[in-house]
Amino acid sequence: MTKMERWMAYFANQLDDHEREELAMSDAAISGAMDAARVFLADDDERWNYINRQMAILDYNSGIQDSREEGLREGRREGRREGIGIGRVGMLAELVRDGILTPGQAAEKAGMREKEFQKAMENLKMSNEETP
Repeated sequence: MTKMERWMAYFANQLDDHEREELAMSDAAISGAMDAARVFLADDDERWNYINRQMAILDYNSGIQDSREEGLREGRREGRREGIGIGRVGMLAELVRDGILTPGQAAEKAGMREKEFQKAMENLKMSNEETP
């Protein structure tokens, strides 16, 4: 058996006591792992400390993942709101340029003051000039 096959046999946990003993005698590292497992399993306090540490790590990682996902959702919501606002200003700016609405009427429909709307129109015009 190759070293990899011996480790696979150890981790498969399908060996009887005699096979396990042969495996331990054939590989010092596996023998060490078996000894460490025996010590670990014999000490209830150490085993429970390990389990609690692993659960804390899983809880922490889960919290990080949940926070990340919530941040992404919030970012998408904010992006949509911003995109809708830019689209609304763009549409109203077109109506102003076409003479259908006055800047004051467009600003009112956008829920802005006229100066804010004119600044938004300028920003939109500049961003359109930058885009190829």
